[in-house]
Amino acid sequence: MYLLHKTKHLHLFFIFLLALHYIIPLLFIGQVTVYPHDNLDSGVVLDHIISNIYKGNFESINYLLGGQIKWHYLEELFWPINILHYFLSDKIFYFSDDILKKLFAYFSFYLLAKSIGNTKFNSALGAVLFTTIINIKMPHGLGLPLLPYILYLLINKDSLNIKHYIFLFLIGLNTSLIQDFFTYILLIPLAFILTSKKNLNIYIRVLSTVIFASVIANIHLVIGSIISVPIHRSAMTTARDEITPLLEVIRTFFFYGDPAVSTFIFNIPLVIFTSFIVFFSAFSKEKNIKLIFFFIIGILILKALALPSIINNFFIGILEIFKGFNFQRLDRINALSFSLLFILLSASLKYNNLRKFLYLLSFISIISMQLKTPLPIIGQVFLKENMSIEIFDKTKKLFLEKKYTQFYKIITNKNSYSNNKLGSNSSSDKTFDNYYKFSDYAFIKNIVKDARVMSVGLDPMIAVMNDIKVIDGYHNIYPLDYKIKFRKIIEKELENNEMLKNYYDTWGNRVYAFYNNQNDIVLNFKAAKEIGADFIISKFPIENNELEMTCLKCNGSDEIFLYKIL
Repeated sequence: MYLLHKTKHLHLFFIFLLALHYIIPLLFIGQVTVYPHDNLDSGVVLDHIISNIYKGNFESINYLLGGQIKWHYLEELFWPINILHYFLSDKIFYFSDDILKKLFAYFSFYLLAKSIGNTKFNSALGAVLFTTIINIKMPHGLGLPLLPYILYLLINKDSLNIKHYIFLFLIGLNTSLIQDFFTYILLIPLAFILTSKKNLNIYIRVLSTVIFASVIANIHLVIGSIISVPIHRSAMTTARDEITPLLEVIRTFFFYGDPAVSTFIFNIPLVIFTSFIVFFSAFSKEKNIKLIFFFIIGILILKALALPSIINNFFIGILEIFKGFNFQRLDRINALSFSLLFILLSASLKYNNLRKFLYLLSFISIISMQLKTPLPIIGQVFLKENMSIEIFDKTKKLFLEKKYTQFYKIITNKNSYSNNKLGSNSSSDKTFDNYYKFSDYAFIKNIVKDARVMSVGLDPMIAVMNDIKVIDGYHNIYPLDYKIKFRKIIEKELENNEMLKNYYDTWGNRVYAFYNNQNDIVLNFKAAKEIGADFIISKFPIENNELEMTCLKCNGSDEIFLYKIL
């Protein structure tokens, strides 16, 4: 009983670390902060459409991208977790899904780590690290969070009972076949490393169950790709075909993000921690540690060889449907591999001080990554509330330019603050409610009604979230001919920006009204009207003969302007 009591406290402590992402912003600004990329600007909105479909509004899919998104493009449409849409609002569904993934990831890794002889503390710390890393990878479905559980079955079971089959089947039904198929296959060599057992029967049973279920839940994507018109992914290449792709994938593995981004400072502890783990593993005499180290290196080499410009040459004839498939996602297995490397290495170390040093680095890394999204937002809200606008703008500029020394000099100088207020407000747009601007867009919806809009300087998926039809958006799958039609709208803007041109032409998931200078917009609004748009929602005023002002600072917002296309 005493050990159980201790274990409960252990789990509560480590789950508290994972909850910092929610707790800290709730305490300071009253809302949970959300990283918009692939969440608010895509996933949540598509979940909103799926929710409408489940509730009987089958026409809601036509809100998207000029009505060009078909039901068989919605990857998550048949996932059983969508049953929750009947009971939960969009906001509660998002956070419930997010919390469930983190809990599944934590406990599944803990179970795996304990099964291979790790202490409770080591297992729990590795579980938090794994959960933190896969959150960077944006887990899509339950496949990645529950990957440790599948590996646990592979190395610990000689046979499966009915509960195992049911759980594996449910995992597969709620998994992205596109993103996680190779991850499942790569569990086989990882399992061989961790156990001497070579019972191929269990490998077949476990993996065939989860993959078969995943195929059932995602078969509409495959059939749609075959019978439908060519999708934009068939024309994808890459804008980064460097002569040294291996160096690029190694950089990505160590850095966990783009060093050019101002918030990369929060990644630095994890970069240092990763470097130490890799360094000590390379010189370890433990067989399992060496093998996992070389396994990770092998995955990085395969990823470097899986560039679209290389691999697309093999897809001809009926195999052309695989063009645009991101084979580089096979590196998603490395989140699990690296976390295993950490717990095995820390358990093997003979020097307690070195082990404590790695533990300290891991804690700092985990906390830093948990605070990466909320802390800059809380700081921005607080500084904006307590500084003069001139000093605040200067401070923000220094942070974005990564001039951290000058930044810290200003924020630690008491003379930088214009008053003694200690309060803050939740004005940041990186929270669920503020991002979607429900009140402002309800005002716009009353004006545009069933007409389509295009957004300039604003995320077009915000309009969809407010049940406004659009011609633009962020989609992983859509018709190639629509990409070509939309390009006419942004053609002149792309000619003036090589980076945007490469992005749209070689990738193109974001079908946005890109622009270079808000004071000199050269978008083709007539071309926008030709593919269905009647209105333009803009973040700033636009002077253009093709537009007529409908409302200035709509609903009192300084950042929403509505125009009718003439």
